[in-house]
Amino acid sequence: MAWPYNVTRKDLRIDYYRGSGKGGQNRNKTDSACRITHIGTGISAQAEDERSQKMNRRLAFRRLAAKLVPLMKAEITKNDIKKKRSAERVRSYHAVRGTVKDDRVPEQTFDYDDVMDGNLDPIITAIAEAKAQEK
Repeated sequence: MAWPYNVTRKDLRIDYYRGSGKGGQNRNKTDSACRITHIGTGISAQAEDERSQKMNRRLAFRRLAAKLVPLMKAEITKNDIKKKRSAERVRSYHAVRGTVKDDRVPEQTFDYDDVMDGNLDPIITAIAEAKAQEK
């Protein structure tokens, strides 16, 4: 299971403790069990199946991802992602056509070579005129 892209290490609390059950002296001396808690949601996963702390931590991460991914998918739909991407994009450059389109003034196109040379004045004036018309 893939790890949720927006969950970082600082969003997690990782605790190590001694495992319970059979195992003798080694189990009583080492903190090999692992519990990982997602702070934002309070969801936690733990593992004490393996003998090593490293393997238990990996297993706990997998179990937490299995709980968090469906929750994150339900929260963020594909439409939300498309809206976010289109909101971030302001200008489209078409080198083959030789045009530049700005999403704030969709009815106008601008010369590609002029814009690439640093002449942004036509775009700026068009945006200012569009804002003035809105008011």
